[in-house]
Amino acid sequence: MAGKNSAMNDRDFIVDVARRIIPVEAISPESGGKGESLRADLISKMLSEMGYDSFKRYDVKDDHGVVRSNIVLKIGNLPKTFWIISHIDTVPVGDPALWTRKPFEVTVEGDRMYGRGTSDDGQAVFLSLLLLKDLKKSDLKYNLGLAFVADEEVGSKYGIQYLLEKDIFSKNDLLLVPDAGAKDGMYIEIAEKSIMWIRFKINGKQYHASMPSEAINANREGMRFMLELDEFLHKKYNAVNKLFSPDVSTFEPTKREKNVDNINTIPGTEVVYLDCRILPSYDLDHVIDDIDSIIKEFEKKSKARITYTFVQKEQAPLPTSETSEIVQKLKSAIAASRGKEPKTVGIGGGTCAAFFRRKGYQAAVWSTTIDEVAHQADEYCLISNIEKDRDTLNRLLYQ
Repeated sequence: MAGKNSAMNDRDFIVDVARRIIPVEAISPESGGKGESLRADLISKMLSEMGYDSFKRYDVKDDHGVVRSNIVLKIGNLPKTFWIISHIDTVPVGDPALWTRKPFEVTVEGDRMYGRGTSDDGQAVFLSLLLLKDLKKSDLKYNLGLAFVADEEVGSKYGIQYLLEKDIFSKNDLLLVPDAGAKDGMYIEIAEKSIMWIRFKINGKQYHASMPSEAINANREGMRFMLELDEFLHKKYNAVNKLFSPDVSTFEPTKREKNVDNINTIPGTEVVYLDCRILPSYDLDHVIDDIDSIIKEFEKKSKARITYTFVQKEQAPLPTSETSEIVQKLKSAIAASRGKEPKTVGIGGGTCAAFFRRKGYQAAVWSTTIDEVAHQADEYCLISNIEKDRDTLNRLLYQ
């Protein structure tokens, strides 16, 4: 198989890898899936086929009893390792009616490869395997480390957070997470916003819809509460930081859980979620104190009662230094391959880099990607972007 891979042209190799990986669903149990262990099995098989049998598996059971799988491969015996961290889990399809192509099949149309997870984070997985295809071990300036990690889409507890406890990485290593970027490859992400996902439960009183005076409509009270909270948070936490895009904190009501099955019943319970992406200058504990105050004030005028739990709560760590080796080497490689100097930015999305930064590691996030395709219907990536990123990283690895 290694010989077959070497004989393939790069485009055919990328498409072949994608067509094998994408049909193997890798959705977390929290999102209704069975985890990524079957996809990890396949990637392990593919590494063996390419002649790289020295990888290690790091499997752990989650709170649902589901095995979550990580794969780590390190090639070389040099003092420093250049790591590429890609996550192998994906988000669900969403509304299937919005897709014009089959989500768990790869559809190739010109330069585009469609399918759930082709962009987030399949593109990084395909890139990692493409780097192995024609790897020149004797010419490496750094060891090449590849980590294929679990659980990134819902918090990374069983993925990079788990691996960071295993003494795999060194603070002297160069750490790259190809999980965000720009369409021209000119953004190096060095900072992320704090993330807080909150599950609010609004408790009312269920009753027949013809007798609303006997009910406490959790649906209506939930909407009122969320609108008040939304207005307050946006008004108070309104600082602007031009490093980020968007350059403000965001507070978005997103998921709602099912309440009642029939139209003529007033729901007694409503569960709604708030996705908060907050500028690092704000302390999450202060935001939480304000949420508590809003709940107390709301309950003074409403018979509904509100509780909440955190699905995710991550205070943003200090940014990666612009003078760090990973940023400087990456800038040089991008400038040499693309003909102009990239700029450093912050993002609202969360990546594995945040967990490295929290432990004092210098990590950068970079790739050449398409805006607004991740988590969308008809998600896709460009084959040419994977090839261009390989060329850029080869400059860093070999020169």
